[in-house]
Amino acid sequence: MLPASFVFYAVAIVILTLTMLLVSHVLNPITPTRSNNYPFESGIVPVGNTDIRWSVNYFLIAISFVIFDIEAVFLYLWSLVVLDTGWPGLFTALFFICALLIALLYETRQHAFDWGKRMTGV
Repeated sequence: MLPASFVFYAVAIVILTLTMLLVSHVLNPITPTRSNNYPFESGIVPVGNTDIRWSVNYFLIAISFVIFDIEAVFLYLWSLVVLDTGWPGLFTALFFICALLIALLYETRQHAFDWGKRMTGV
């Protein structure tokens, strides 16, 4: 049998969700106009061509930024509790840094960070 607190929680979630959907529909009824039928936020009319071809290098740099940004957050939080974690915490941080270093070396060897035209025959 399910505990009463779980049932109450599930019912509360359903009621809250339905209330939010109902209030949203009442406060903002759907009235399609020409300006808000565009696939842009807030009904802003697009200017120019939206078929832009992005280079793969852009996405590789973006993914690398996210990875190393997460590394910075992890290492900052680790530095706050470094004395409490002791040797296991140090080995975990070193393993994490080594894994990211291997990933960085792999990206470098695959020329993921080379921008511009590649020179052939050099």
